[in-house]
Amino acid sequence: MAGSTSKETHFYSASQVRTGFYLVTILYTLIFSFLPVPSVEITSEVFTSKPQPARHRMVYALLKGEMEAQGGIHALQLRTKTPEEEGRISNNTSTNTTPS
Repeated sequence: MAGSTSKETHFYSASQVRTGFYLVTILYTLIFSFLPVPSVEITSEVFTSKPQPARHRMVYALLKGEMEAQGGIHALQLRTKTPEEEGRISNNTSTNTTPS
């Protein structure tokens, strides 16, 4: 019929939905992997005897307002360590360098 509109309903199988989800996830990862992500390295004694996830939660709690704000931080790469860990890292770096 001339001038009629089709009201087709499209159904997608579960495998099509999963495939679409994975493709979107891959595209998202590729796009955002090229954007700069702020990187913060924090050395503090308050991290002593705390596992890495707990350390990160402490930092995120401090930055909660900035992370929730419109246009605020959307991603953050954290490196948290104690002064003792910092010392071990710098000692390993200095002993692993080869003279030229």
